[in-house]
Amino acid sequence: MNAIPLPEDQCRLRDDLLARLARIDDAPAMLHFMAEVLHVLLRRQSDEPFLAAIQDAFAAGLAGLSWEEQKSLAAEVIRVVIDKRPEIARAWHAAEEARLEAEKNPHRRAVDMLDFAHDALDETPYDFASAEARIGDHLTELMDRRLSLMKVPAPAIPSIGYSHTQPFFLFDPRFGAVLKAFVAGPLLKRCRIGLERRVYVKVDQSVLTDPEKAKAFWTEMRPLVWKAVDARLEKFAQHHKSAETKLANQQKGVGFDPEVKIVDKEVVRAKTYNIMGVEFALGKETTTKKVKVTLPPANQLNKDEEEALMLIAELHDGAVHAGIRLPLTADFQFLRTLLDFNTRLFVQSRDELLGLAGHAETTTRFLRDRLREAEKHMNNILADILVMMMFTQHGDMRFGLAEFYAVCVGAARDKSSIEAKRPFIPAELARRPSQLAIQLRESLRRRLHVDVVLGAAERYLECHKVMGKKLYGVELAEARALIEAFPMVFAGDPEEAALVQVGQTVLDLMDGKIVDISVCLVQIGRLYDRVGRKATAQA
Repeated sequence: MNAIPLPEDQCRLRDDLLARLARIDDAPAMLHFMAEVLHVLLRRQSDEPFLAAIQDAFAAGLAGLSWEEQKSLAAEVIRVVIDKRPEIARAWHAAEEARLEAEKNPHRRAVDMLDFAHDALDETPYDFASAEARIGDHLTELMDRRLSLMKVPAPAIPSIGYSHTQPFFLFDPRFGAVLKAFVAGPLLKRCRIGLERRVYVKVDQSVLTDPEKAKAFWTEMRPLVWKAVDARLEKFAQHHKSAETKLANQQKGVGFDPEVKIVDKEVVRAKTYNIMGVEFALGKETTTKKVKVTLPPANQLNKDEEEALMLIAELHDGAVHAGIRLPLTADFQFLRTLLDFNTRLFVQSRDELLGLAGHAETTTRFLRDRLREAEKHMNNILADILVMMMFTQHGDMRFGLAEFYAVCVGAARDKSSIEAKRPFIPAELARRPSQLAIQLRESLRRRLHVDVVLGAAERYLECHKVMGKKLYGVELAEARALIEAFPMVFAGDPEEAALVQVGQTVLDLMDGKIVDISVCLVQIGRLYDRVGRKATAQA
Protein backbone atom coordinates (compact mmCIF):
# COMPACT_ATOMS: atom_id res chain seq x y z
CA MET A 1 0.00 0.00 0.00
CA ASN A 2 1.49 3.32 -1.08
CA ALA A 3 1.80 6.06 1.52
CA ILE A 4 -0.42 9.10 1.04
CA PRO A 5 1.79 12.08 0.15
CA LEU A 6 1.86 14.89 2.70
CA PRO A 7 0.13 18.16 1.85
CA GLU A 8 2.47 20.95 0.89
CA ASP A 9 1.88 22.92 4.10
CA GLN A 10 2.81 19.86 6.20
CA CYS A 11 6.00 19.41 4.19
CA ARG A 12 6.92 23.03 4.83
CA LEU A 13 6.17 22.59 8.54
CA ARG A 14 8.37 19.49 8.70
CA ASP A 15 11.25 21.17 6.87
CA ASP A 16 11.00 24.25 9.09
CA LEU A 17 11.10 22.19 12.29
CA LEU A 18 14.04 20.16 11.03
CA ALA A 19 15.91 23.34 10.15
CA ARG A 20 15.30 24.74 13.64
CA LEU A 21 16.46 21.46 15.17
CA ALA A 22 19.68 21.59 13.15
CA ARG A 23 20.57 24.96 14.72
CA ILE A 24 20.37 23.61 18.30
CA ASP A 25 23.76 22.81 19.80
CA ASP A 26 23.15 21.28 23.25
CA ALA A 27 21.01 18.50 24.75
CA PRO A 28 18.91 20.52 27.26
CA ALA A 29 17.86 22.95 24.53
CA MET A 30 16.98 20.05 22.25
CA LEU A 31 14.81 18.41 24.93
CA HIS A 32 13.00 21.70 25.53
CA PHE A 33 12.50 22.20 21.79
CA MET A 34 11.20 18.65 21.29
CA ALA A 35 8.82 19.02 24.23
CA GLU A 36 7.31 22.15 22.67
CA VAL A 37 7.08 20.54 19.24
CA LEU A 38 5.36 17.40 20.49
CA HIS A 39 2.85 19.28 22.62
CA VAL A 40 1.95 21.61 19.76
CA LEU A 41 1.67 18.88 17.14
CA LEU A 42 -0.13 16.39 19.39
CA ARG A 43 -2.52 18.60 21.34
CA ARG A 44 -5.85 16.95 20.48
CA GLN A 45 -7.58 14.43 22.71
CA SER A 46 -7.10 11.74 20.09
CA ASP A 47 -3.33 12.37 20.19
CA GLU A 48 -2.85 11.60 23.90
CA PRO A 49 -1.85 7.91 23.56
CA PHE A 50 0.42 8.76 20.60
CA LEU A 51 2.05 11.61 22.53
CA ALA A 52 2.81 9.41 25.55
CA ALA A 53 4.20 6.62 23.36
CA ILE A 54 6.39 9.00 21.33
CA GLN A 55 7.71 10.73 24.47
CA ASP A 56 8.57 7.44 26.14
CA ALA A 57 10.17 5.96 23.02
CA PHE A 58 12.23 9.09 22.40
CA ALA A 59 13.41 9.24 26.02
CA ALA A 60 14.37 5.55 25.99
CA GLY A 61 16.13 5.85 22.63
CA LEU A 62 18.49 8.65 23.68
CA ALA A 63 20.58 6.43 25.94
CA GLY A 64 24.08 5.76 24.70
CA LEU A 65 23.81 7.97 21.60
CA SER A 66 26.31 10.60 20.56
CA TRP A 67 25.12 14.19 20.16
CA GLU A 68 24.73 13.83 16.39
CA GLU A 69 22.85 10.55 16.83
CA GLN A 70 20.52 12.19 19.35
CA LYS A 71 19.73 14.96 16.87
CA SER A 72 19.16 12.36 14.18
CA LEU A 73 16.70 10.54 16.45
CA ALA A 74 14.91 13.81 17.21
CA ALA A 75 14.60 14.50 13.48
CA GLU A 76 13.17 11.03 12.95
CA VAL A 77 10.61 11.66 15.71
CA ILE A 78 9.49 14.88 14.01
CA ARG A 79 9.08 13.11 10.67
CA VAL A 80 7.12 10.23 12.22
CA VAL A 81 4.80 12.54 14.14
CA ILE A 82 3.96 14.68 11.11
CA ASP A 83 3.55 11.66 8.85
CA LYS A 84 1.40 9.63 11.23
CA ARG A 85 -0.86 12.27 12.80
CA PRO A 86 -3.69 11.76 10.29
CA GLU A 87 -3.59 7.97 10.66
CA ILE A 88 -3.60 8.21 14.45
CA ALA A 89 -6.64 10.48 14.35
CA ARG A 90 -8.53 8.07 12.10
CA ALA A 91 -7.57 5.10 14.28
CA TRP A 92 -8.73 6.91 17.42
CA HIS A 93 -12.10 7.74 15.91
CA ALA A 94 -12.49 4.13 14.74
CA ALA A 95 -11.65 2.89 18.24
CA GLU A 96 -14.18 5.29 19.76
CA GLU A 97 -16.86 4.05 17.39
CA ALA A 98 -16.01 0.46 18.29
CA ARG A 99 -16.18 1.29 22.00
CA LEU A 100 -19.58 2.91 21.63
CA GLU A 101 -20.79 -0.08 19.62
CA ALA A 102 -19.51 -2.43 22.32
CA GLU A 103 -21.42 -0.47 24.95
CA LYS A 104 -24.58 -1.01 22.93
CA ASN A 105 -23.84 -4.77 22.72
CA PRO A 106 -22.34 -5.65 26.11
CA HIS A 107 -22.67 -9.41 25.62
CA ARG A 108 -20.14 -9.53 22.82
CA ARG A 109 -16.65 -10.52 23.92
CA ALA A 110 -13.29 -11.33 22.37
CA VAL A 111 -12.51 -14.94 21.62
CA ASP A 112 -10.56 -16.74 24.31
CA MET A 113 -8.34 -18.62 21.91
CA LEU A 114 -6.10 -17.19 19.23
CA ASP A 115 -6.67 -18.30 15.67
CA PHE A 116 -3.90 -20.37 14.12
CA ALA A 117 -6.01 -21.13 11.05
CA HIS A 118 -3.18 -20.10 8.75
CA ASP A 119 -1.41 -23.36 9.59
CA ALA A 120 -0.72 -25.25 6.39
CA LEU A 121 -1.88 -28.49 8.02
CA ASP A 122 -5.46 -27.17 8.05
CA GLU A 123 -5.82 -27.12 4.28
CA THR A 124 -7.53 -30.54 4.01
CA PRO A 125 -10.16 -32.16 6.27
CA TYR A 126 -8.70 -34.50 8.88
CA ASP A 127 -10.28 -37.91 9.46
CA PHE A 128 -9.71 -37.78 13.23
CA ALA A 129 -10.62 -34.12 13.70
CA SER A 130 -13.15 -34.83 16.47
CA ALA A 131 -10.73 -37.03 18.39
CA GLU A 132 -7.97 -34.46 17.99
CA ALA A 133 -10.24 -31.69 19.24
CA ARG A 134 -11.14 -33.74 22.33
CA ILE A 135 -7.49 -34.44 23.13
CA GLY A 136 -6.77 -30.75 22.54
CA ASP A 137 -9.44 -29.85 25.11
CA HIS A 138 -7.83 -32.13 27.68
CA LEU A 139 -4.40 -30.64 27.02
CA THR A 140 -5.62 -27.06 27.35
CA GLU A 141 -7.39 -27.86 30.63
CA LEU A 142 -4.15 -29.33 31.88
CA MET A 143 -2.20 -26.26 30.77
CA ASP A 144 -4.64 -24.06 32.68
CA ARG A 145 -4.06 -26.03 35.86
CA ARG A 146 -0.29 -25.99 35.50
CA LEU A 147 -0.08 -22.30 34.69
CA SER A 148 -2.28 -21.55 37.71
CA LEU A 149 0.46 -23.01 39.92
CA MET A 150 2.83 -20.30 38.69
CA LYS A 151 0.71 -17.20 39.22
CA VAL A 152 1.51 -14.43 41.67
CA PRO A 153 -0.28 -11.09 42.11
CA ALA A 154 1.17 -8.11 40.29
CA PRO A 155 3.13 -5.84 42.65
CA ALA A 156 1.68 -2.43 43.43
CA ILE A 157 3.70 0.76 43.04
CA PRO A 158 6.19 1.26 44.62
CA SER A 159 7.87 -2.11 44.20
CA ILE A 160 11.29 -3.35 43.18
CA GLY A 161 9.48 -5.89 40.99
CA TYR A 162 7.45 -3.26 39.10
CA SER A 163 6.95 -3.77 35.36
CA HIS A 164 5.41 -1.00 33.28
CA THR A 165 5.07 -2.70 29.91
CA GLN A 166 4.44 -6.36 30.70
CA PRO A 167 5.20 -8.59 33.68
CA PHE A 168 7.25 -11.75 33.44
CA PHE A 169 5.47 -13.55 30.61
CA LEU A 170 4.23 -16.47 32.73
CA PHE A 171 2.47 -14.01 35.04
CA ASP A 172 0.71 -12.25 32.17
CA PRO A 173 -2.95 -13.36 32.06
CA ARG A 174 -2.88 -13.22 28.25
CA PHE A 175 -0.20 -15.88 27.95
CA GLY A 176 -2.53 -18.74 28.88
CA ALA A 177 -4.70 -18.21 25.80
CA VAL A 178 -1.63 -17.99 23.56
CA LEU A 179 -0.12 -21.18 24.91
CA LYS A 180 -3.35 -23.18 24.82
CA ALA A 181 -4.03 -22.14 21.24
CA PHE A 182 -0.54 -23.21 20.23
CA VAL A 183 -0.59 -26.57 22.02
CA ALA A 184 -4.07 -27.53 20.82
CA GLY A 185 -3.39 -26.23 17.31
CA PRO A 186 -0.02 -26.28 15.54
CA LEU A 187 1.77 -28.51 18.05
CA LEU A 188 -0.92 -31.20 18.33
CA LYS A 189 -1.28 -31.33 14.55
CA ARG A 190 2.39 -32.21 14.25
CA CYS A 191 1.93 -35.11 16.66
CA ARG A 192 -0.66 -36.84 14.48
CA ILE A 193 1.52 -39.72 13.32
CA GLY A 194 2.21 -40.87 16.86
CA LEU A 195 -1.30 -40.22 18.17
CA GLU A 196 -3.33 -41.74 15.35
CA ARG A 197 -2.32 -45.34 15.89
CA ARG A 198 -2.13 -45.14 19.69
CA VAL A 199 -5.05 -42.88 20.64
CA TYR A 200 -7.26 -41.46 17.90
CA VAL A 201 -8.34 -44.81 16.44
CA LYS A 202 -9.74 -45.76 19.87
CA VAL A 203 -12.02 -42.72 20.12
CA ASP A 204 -15.62 -43.70 19.40
CA GLN A 205 -18.89 -41.80 19.56
CA SER A 206 -19.46 -42.65 23.22
CA VAL A 207 -16.18 -41.00 24.18
CA LEU A 208 -17.18 -37.88 22.27
CA THR A 209 -20.67 -37.65 23.80
CA ASP A 210 -20.48 -39.17 27.29
CA PRO A 211 -18.51 -37.02 29.80
CA GLU A 212 -17.88 -39.97 32.13
CA LYS A 213 -16.50 -42.15 29.36
CA ALA A 214 -14.46 -39.23 28.07
CA LYS A 215 -12.93 -38.79 31.53
CA ALA A 216 -12.12 -42.49 31.83
CA PHE A 217 -10.68 -42.52 28.31
CA TRP A 218 -8.42 -39.57 29.07
CA THR A 219 -7.20 -41.22 32.27
CA GLU A 220 -6.27 -44.33 30.31
CA MET A 221 -4.78 -42.57 27.30
CA ARG A 222 -2.97 -39.74 29.04
CA PRO A 223 0.40 -41.58 29.30
CA LEU A 224 0.24 -42.40 25.58
CA VAL A 225 -0.62 -38.81 24.66
CA TRP A 226 2.20 -37.60 26.88
CA LYS A 227 4.66 -39.99 25.29
CA ALA A 228 3.74 -38.94 21.75
CA VAL A 229 3.76 -35.20 22.45
CA ASP A 230 6.96 -35.31 24.48
CA ALA A 231 8.76 -37.38 21.84
CA ARG A 232 7.78 -34.85 19.19
CA LEU A 233 8.87 -31.94 21.35
CA GLU A 234 12.19 -33.65 22.03
CA LYS A 235 12.82 -33.96 18.30
CA PHE A 236 11.82 -30.36 17.73
CA ALA A 237 14.14 -29.26 20.54
CA GLN A 238 17.06 -31.08 18.94
CA HIS A 239 16.36 -29.64 15.49
CA HIS A 240 15.83 -26.17 16.92
CA LYS A 241 19.14 -26.27 18.77
CA SER A 242 21.05 -27.43 15.70
CA ALA A 243 19.31 -24.78 13.58
CA GLU A 244 20.32 -22.05 16.01
CA THR A 245 23.91 -23.29 15.94
CA LYS A 246 23.94 -23.18 12.15
CA LEU A 247 22.39 -19.71 12.08
CA ALA A 248 25.00 -18.48 14.54
CA ASN A 249 27.74 -19.83 12.29
CA GLN A 250 26.10 -18.19 9.29
CA GLN A 251 26.28 -14.89 11.15
CA LYS A 252 30.02 -15.44 11.41
CA GLY A 253 30.20 -16.07 7.67
CA VAL A 254 31.34 -19.69 7.85
CA GLY A 255 29.95 -22.92 6.47
CA PHE A 256 28.44 -21.54 3.25
CA ASP A 257 30.54 -23.45 0.72
CA PRO A 258 29.78 -27.03 -0.29
CA GLU A 259 32.36 -29.55 0.86
CA VAL A 260 34.00 -32.13 -1.42
CA LYS A 261 35.04 -35.42 0.15
CA ILE A 262 36.66 -38.55 -1.24
CA VAL A 263 34.83 -41.58 0.07
CA ASP A 264 34.83 -45.33 -0.51
CA LYS A 265 31.80 -46.38 -2.51
CA GLU A 266 30.62 -49.96 -2.82
CA VAL A 267 30.40 -51.25 -6.38
CA VAL A 268 29.22 -54.60 -7.70
CA ARG A 269 30.96 -55.94 -10.77
CA ALA A 270 31.50 -59.16 -12.61
CA LYS A 271 34.06 -61.47 -11.09
CA THR A 272 36.77 -62.23 -13.63
CA TYR A 273 39.12 -65.19 -13.91
CA ASN A 274 42.31 -65.74 -15.87
CA ILE A 275 43.17 -69.35 -16.54
CA MET A 276 46.26 -69.96 -18.65
CA GLY A 277 45.83 -66.58 -20.31
CA VAL A 278 42.16 -67.10 -20.94
CA GLU A 279 39.94 -64.51 -19.23
CA PHE A 280 36.28 -65.03 -18.46
CA ALA A 281 33.64 -63.64 -16.10
CA LEU A 282 31.64 -65.75 -13.74
CA GLY A 283 29.42 -64.42 -10.98
CA LYS A 284 29.72 -61.07 -9.25
CA GLU A 285 31.80 -59.54 -6.52
CA THR A 286 31.43 -56.47 -4.28
CA THR A 287 34.34 -54.11 -3.93
CA THR A 288 34.98 -50.41 -3.27
CA LYS A 289 36.33 -47.52 -5.24
CA LYS A 290 37.31 -43.97 -4.41
CA VAL A 291 34.78 -41.34 -5.53
CA LYS A 292 34.36 -37.61 -5.00
CA VAL A 293 31.15 -36.59 -3.22
CA THR A 294 29.87 -33.03 -2.96
CA LEU A 295 28.23 -32.44 0.42
CA PRO A 296 25.78 -29.60 1.10
CA PRO A 297 27.14 -26.59 3.02
CA ALA A 298 27.75 -27.43 6.66
CA ASN A 299 25.45 -24.66 7.89
CA GLN A 300 22.62 -25.17 5.43
CA LEU A 301 19.37 -25.81 7.28
CA ASN A 302 17.57 -29.05 6.55
CA LYS A 303 13.78 -29.44 6.41
CA ASP A 304 13.44 -30.59 10.01
CA GLU A 305 15.40 -27.60 11.27
CA GLU A 306 13.37 -25.19 9.15
CA GLU A 307 10.15 -26.70 10.49
CA ALA A 308 11.35 -26.32 14.08
CA LEU A 309 12.21 -22.67 13.51
CA MET A 310 8.87 -21.99 11.84
CA LEU A 311 6.91 -23.72 14.60
CA ILE A 312 8.53 -21.86 17.48
CA ALA A 313 8.09 -18.66 15.47
CA GLU A 314 4.35 -19.38 15.40
CA LEU A 315 4.28 -19.42 19.20
CA HIS A 316 6.20 -16.16 19.45
CA ASP A 317 4.15 -14.49 16.70
CA GLY A 318 0.94 -15.53 18.43
CA ALA A 319 2.23 -13.96 21.64
CA VAL A 320 3.13 -10.73 19.84
CA HIS A 321 -0.38 -10.67 18.37
CA ALA A 322 -1.72 -10.85 21.93
CA GLY A 323 0.61 -8.07 23.06
CA ILE A 324 3.25 -10.23 24.77
CA ARG A 325 6.93 -10.52 23.94
CA LEU A 326 8.33 -13.91 24.83
CA PRO A 327 11.99 -14.46 25.69
CA LEU A 328 13.97 -16.52 23.20
CA THR A 329 14.30 -19.18 25.89
CA ALA A 330 10.55 -19.85 25.69
CA ASP A 331 11.35 -22.73 23.35
CA PHE A 332 10.61 -26.42 22.93
CA GLN A 333 12.54 -27.38 26.06
CA PHE A 334 10.40 -24.93 28.01
CA LEU A 335 7.26 -26.54 26.56
CA ARG A 336 8.51 -30.01 27.51
CA THR A 337 9.07 -28.82 31.06
CA LEU A 338 5.68 -27.16 31.28
CA LEU A 339 3.86 -30.25 30.04
CA ASP A 340 5.67 -32.71 32.26
CA PHE A 341 7.00 -31.69 35.66
CA ASN A 342 6.44 -32.91 39.20
CA THR A 343 3.62 -30.62 40.30
CA ARG A 344 3.60 -31.91 43.87
CA LEU A 345 7.29 -31.15 44.38
CA PHE A 346 6.96 -27.78 42.65
CA VAL A 347 4.02 -26.71 44.83
CA GLN A 348 5.81 -27.87 47.95
CA SER A 349 8.93 -25.86 47.08
CA ARG A 350 6.84 -22.87 45.97
CA ASP A 351 4.86 -22.69 49.20
CA GLU A 352 7.95 -23.05 51.36
CA LEU A 353 10.02 -20.44 49.51
CA LEU A 354 7.22 -17.89 49.16
CA GLY A 355 6.43 -18.30 52.83
CA LEU A 356 10.04 -17.72 53.82
CA ALA A 357 10.50 -14.79 51.42
CA GLY A 358 7.42 -13.07 52.84
CA HIS A 359 8.43 -13.50 56.49
CA ALA A 360 10.23 -10.55 58.04
CA GLU A 361 12.40 -12.72 60.32
CA THR A 362 13.80 -14.97 57.58
CA THR A 363 17.53 -14.49 57.16
CA THR A 364 19.03 -14.07 53.71
CA ARG A 365 21.42 -16.96 54.24
CA PHE A 366 18.69 -19.38 55.27
CA LEU A 367 16.50 -18.37 52.33
CA ARG A 368 19.35 -18.90 49.87
CA ASP A 369 20.13 -22.30 51.38
CA ARG A 370 16.53 -23.42 50.99
CA LEU A 371 16.44 -22.13 47.42
CA ARG A 372 19.62 -24.02 46.55
CA GLU A 373 18.16 -27.16 48.08
CA ALA A 374 14.99 -26.80 46.00
CA GLU A 375 17.02 -26.22 42.83
CA LYS A 376 18.69 -29.62 43.25
CA HIS A 377 15.38 -31.32 42.47
CA MET A 378 14.30 -29.35 39.39
CA ASN A 379 15.74 -28.09 36.13
CA ASN A 380 16.87 -24.51 35.50
CA ILE A 381 13.57 -23.55 33.89
CA LEU A 382 11.48 -24.39 36.96
CA ALA A 383 14.13 -22.91 39.25
CA ASP A 384 13.98 -19.59 37.39
CA ILE A 385 10.19 -19.58 37.54
CA LEU A 386 10.35 -20.04 41.32
CA VAL A 387 12.89 -17.22 41.62
CA MET A 388 10.67 -14.92 39.57
CA MET A 389 7.68 -15.77 41.77
CA MET A 390 9.66 -14.94 44.91
CA PHE A 391 11.00 -11.68 43.49
CA THR A 392 7.68 -10.51 42.06
CA GLN A 393 5.63 -11.24 45.17
CA HIS A 394 8.20 -10.55 47.89
CA GLY A 395 10.81 -8.32 46.26
CA ASP A 396 10.14 -5.72 48.92
CA MET A 397 10.46 -8.24 51.75
CA ARG A 398 13.21 -10.85 52.19
CA PHE A 399 13.97 -11.53 48.52
CA GLY A 400 14.89 -8.09 47.28
CA LEU A 401 17.03 -6.89 44.42
CA ALA A 402 20.31 -7.78 46.15
CA GLU A 403 19.16 -11.39 46.63
CA PHE A 404 17.76 -11.55 43.10
CA TYR A 405 21.04 -10.22 41.72
CA ALA A 406 23.09 -12.70 43.75
CA VAL A 407 21.03 -15.68 42.55
CA CYS A 408 21.19 -14.54 38.94
CA VAL A 409 24.80 -13.39 38.66
CA GLY A 410 26.58 -15.33 41.40
CA ALA A 411 30.28 -15.53 40.60
CA ALA A 412 29.80 -15.05 36.85
CA ARG A 413 32.16 -12.66 35.11
CA ASP A 414 30.16 -12.02 31.94
CA LYS A 415 26.60 -12.19 30.69
CA SER A 416 27.14 -15.21 28.47
CA SER A 417 28.04 -17.39 31.45
CA ILE A 418 24.97 -16.11 33.31
CA GLU A 419 22.63 -16.84 30.41
CA ALA A 420 24.10 -20.32 29.96
CA LYS A 421 22.89 -21.30 33.44
CA ARG A 422 19.75 -19.20 33.79
CA PRO A 423 17.13 -19.23 31.02
CA PHE A 424 14.78 -16.49 32.24
CA ILE A 425 16.00 -14.32 35.09
CA PRO A 426 18.98 -12.58 33.38
CA ALA A 427 16.64 -10.72 31.02
CA GLU A 428 14.35 -9.79 33.90
CA LEU A 429 17.28 -8.50 35.94
CA ALA A 430 18.47 -6.43 32.98
CA ARG A 431 15.01 -4.78 32.80
CA ARG A 432 15.13 -3.54 36.39
CA PRO A 433 16.94 -0.19 35.90
CA SER A 434 14.65 1.06 33.13
CA GLN A 435 11.49 -0.30 34.74
CA LEU A 436 12.33 1.40 38.04
CA ALA A 437 13.08 4.68 36.27
CA ILE A 438 9.71 4.40 34.54
CA GLN A 439 8.08 3.64 37.90
CA LEU A 440 9.37 6.94 39.25
CA ARG A 441 8.22 8.80 36.15
CA GLU A 442 4.75 7.23 36.27
CA SER A 443 4.43 7.96 39.99
CA LEU A 444 5.01 11.63 39.24
CA ARG A 445 2.87 11.63 36.11
CA ARG A 446 -0.08 10.05 37.93
CA ARG A 447 0.35 12.27 41.01
CA LEU A 448 0.59 9.33 43.40
CA HIS A 449 1.00 9.82 47.14
CA VAL A 450 4.27 11.38 48.27
CA ASP A 451 5.23 8.18 50.10
CA VAL A 452 4.80 6.26 46.85
CA VAL A 453 7.03 8.71 44.97
CA LEU A 454 9.69 8.49 47.67
CA GLY A 455 9.49 4.69 47.57
CA ALA A 456 9.88 4.70 43.78
CA ALA A 457 12.90 7.02 43.99
CA GLU A 458 14.51 4.92 46.71
CA ARG A 459 14.12 1.71 44.74
CA TYR A 460 15.56 3.27 41.62
CA LEU A 461 18.61 4.49 43.52
CA GLU A 462 18.98 1.08 45.18
CA CYS A 463 19.15 -0.46 41.72
CA HIS A 464 22.20 1.65 40.85
CA LYS A 465 23.85 0.59 44.09
CA VAL A 466 23.24 -3.15 43.63
CA MET A 467 23.79 -3.67 39.90
CA GLY A 468 27.39 -3.30 38.81
CA LYS A 469 28.35 -1.13 35.86
CA LYS A 470 30.73 -3.78 34.58
CA LEU A 471 27.90 -6.13 33.66
CA TYR A 472 24.97 -3.73 33.42
CA GLY A 473 26.50 -0.40 32.45
CA VAL A 474 24.39 -0.13 29.30
CA GLU A 475 21.14 -0.84 31.14
CA LEU A 476 21.98 1.66 33.90
CA ALA A 477 22.80 4.32 31.29
CA GLU A 478 19.47 3.71 29.54
CA ALA A 479 17.64 4.14 32.84
CA ARG A 480 19.50 7.36 33.58
CA ALA A 481 18.52 8.70 30.15
CA LEU A 482 14.86 8.24 31.11
CA ILE A 483 15.39 10.45 34.16
CA GLU A 484 17.35 13.00 32.13
CA ALA A 485 14.40 13.23 29.73
CA PHE A 486 12.03 14.51 32.45
CA PRO A 487 12.20 18.08 31.03
CA MET A 488 10.67 16.81 27.80
CA VAL A 489 8.21 14.40 29.42
CA PHE A 490 6.77 16.97 31.82
CA ALA A 491 6.94 19.99 29.51
CA GLY A 492 3.65 21.86 29.64
CA ASP A 493 2.65 20.25 32.94
CA PRO A 494 1.33 22.80 35.47
CA GLU A 495 3.91 21.46 37.94
CA GLU A 496 6.69 21.11 35.38
CA ALA A 497 9.35 22.84 37.47
CA ALA A 498 8.81 20.68 40.56
CA LEU A 499 8.61 17.40 38.65
CA VAL A 500 11.73 18.12 36.61
CA GLN A 501 13.58 19.11 39.77
CA VAL A 502 12.68 15.76 41.36
CA GLY A 503 14.50 14.04 38.51
CA GLN A 504 17.43 16.42 38.81
CA THR A 505 17.69 15.69 42.54
CA VAL A 506 17.95 11.98 41.77
CA LEU A 507 20.68 12.70 39.20
CA ASP A 508 22.53 14.91 41.70
CA LEU A 509 22.77 12.02 44.15
CA MET A 510 24.08 9.72 41.42
CA ASP A 511 26.66 12.34 40.42
CA GLY A 512 27.86 12.83 43.99
CA LYS A 513 26.46 16.34 44.38
CA ILE A 514 24.27 15.02 47.20
CA VAL A 515 26.20 12.83 49.58
CA ASP A 516 23.46 10.77 51.23
CA ILE A 517 20.31 9.09 49.97
CA SER A 518 18.32 10.26 53.01
CA VAL A 519 19.12 13.88 52.14
CA CYS A 520 18.04 13.21 48.56
CA LEU A 521 14.71 11.73 49.66
CA VAL A 522 14.05 14.65 52.02
CA GLN A 523 14.58 17.10 49.16
CA ILE A 524 12.30 15.09 46.87
CA GLY A 525 9.64 15.02 49.58
CA ARG A 526 9.78 18.80 49.95
CA LEU A 527 9.57 19.32 46.20
CA TYR A 528 6.68 16.94 45.65
CA ASP A 529 4.66 17.28 48.86
CA ARG A 530 2.81 20.37 47.67
CA VAL A 531 2.14 18.78 44.28
CA GLY A 532 0.90 15.54 45.81
CA ARG A 533 -1.50 17.31 48.17
CA LYS A 534 -3.33 18.86 45.21
CA ALA A 535 -4.41 15.44 43.96
CA THR A 536 -6.29 12.68 45.73
CA ALA A 537 -3.79 10.44 47.49
CA GLN A 538 -3.37 7.13 45.70
CA ALA A 539 -1.52 3.99 46.64
